[in-house]
Amino acid sequence: MRFPPPGQHPLHVSFCEREGVERWSRDFGGYRFSSELRERSGMLEERFGPLRFHFDLPLEANGLRMSMQGWSAFGIPLPLRLAPRSEARVWDKDGVFHFDVPIALPLVGTIVHYRGWLKGS
Repeated sequence: MRFPPPGQHPLHVSFCEREGVERWSRDFGGYRFSSELRERSGMLEERFGPLRFHFDLPLEANGLRMSMQGWSAFGIPLPLRLAPRSEARVWDKDGVFHFDVPIALPLVGTIVHYRGWLKGS
């Protein structure tokens, strides 16, 4: 997925929307990856190539939490117990978009954890 090595990295995020699909591109100091997000069946679906992740978006006191409800590869549903674990959160504070995205694999542990903030340009 081209995640960067551990450490602090400059981040550039861009996204565009077309016909209800948002394409988010992330560049962590030259390590680039992108995903597509869309609403599907009342949930947020995020697609990374052949992998699709389905999230509920419960409200929290100051933002949203992304709670994984299912996933699939090449359109084949996979057991949730084998899914990557992530309780990503996003929130707004004083007009600044903040995010905290930990991702772990069962039996392996954390594979990536990124957090920070974005300001529009």
